[in-house]
Amino acid sequence: MKKILGIAFMMLIGFSDAYAVGTVAGTQVQNSVTLNYTVGGISQTAINANDGTGFLVDNAVDFTVANNDGAQISVTPGSTGQITNWTLANTGNAAQYFTLAAINLPNGSTVYGNADTADTSTPYTITYSTDGGATYNPYTGAFQLAIGASVLIRVAADIPLSVTNGQVMNIQLEATATDSGGTALTSTIGPDTIGSVDIVLAEGTGITTEGNTAFDGQFSAWGGYIVQSAALAVTKTSCVISDPVNGTTNPKRIPGAVLRYQIQVANTGTSDATSVTVADLIPSEFGTSAANLDVRTAVCPAISSGVCGAKTGTVETNAGTTGAGTSSVTLDYDGVAAGVTNCGYIEVTIQ
Repeated sequence: MKKILGIAFMMLIGFSDAYAVGTVAGTQVQNSVTLNYTVGGISQTAINANDGTGFLVDNAVDFTVANNDGAQISVTPGSTGQITNWTLANTGNAAQYFTLAAINLPNGSTVYGNADTADTSTPYTITYSTDGGATYNPYTGAFQLAIGASVLIRVAADIPLSVTNGQVMNIQLEATATDSGGTALTSTIGPDTIGSVDIVLAEGTGITTEGNTAFDGQFSAWGGYIVQSAALAVTKTSCVISDPVNGTTNPKRIPGAVLRYQIQVANTGTSDATSVTVADLIPSEFGTSAANLDVRTAVCPAISSGVCGAKTGTVETNAGTTGAGTSSVTLDYDGVAAGVTNCGYIEVTIQ
């Protein structure tokens, strides 16, 4: 079970919407009857009766929480303040206080068809809007939601730099009906009390029922984040171009031989990578012989029997490809788009 992010707080104001149902709690309802009759065909004086002081309508505590995003939102590793959007609505028949808690869901918990595989950083930052989203403010005190009112909620999280493309971080926002001091409400036990307002927890479970139990004074909704990032892999291979004895026919790796290093960068992620460079420290066995540096928009050519084939692909601009004739070189791959593989080349001579 992942660590619960202990963010519980209470709410003050809500903006009005068409959520109210039923007669307002505390309303006094009285009823009377009139008895009419005749004797010997003559109408007699009517007799009236009533139910005394009547009764008070009880409090049906009903509310919902919904995730407004409709799916996990896309995020990048290391990004901060990533916002998920929610709505809390008071559908009961009395003004009601609530507390909220935002938590990370456990590994494997599935939301919108995506199983949880990672956690966001903590803590969450939660803001609210009482004007339909025009402005958002941090929660700072008790929050009472009027009958039929709803409030827009933003839950913001920081995304760890360590997460990788495709990982999912699912979260839960849970509302609890409380008194003004934040103590969770419970249904009134025993028979109806005719002269007072009893409490009946009446909330349902919503469309998604994982973790939701009807009539317990709590309502949860789920949302989260899915990582959309570059996923880079680098591979390095070498081949022989020529040697002083054999030339380009079956060359061997002897002093004076010219070798080519092929450094391939593949992006198998769903986002483009930018400012991609590869630094290569040329071993002393090659002296400062690095030459013919370039990067091409193609997969590195296959090497047969250790002998180099032709370079392939279109040459990148690579203004930053530097270091020819030195012991340290940099290949500038520019941006490597999602699904693209580029090959870089460095040629050296064995001393």
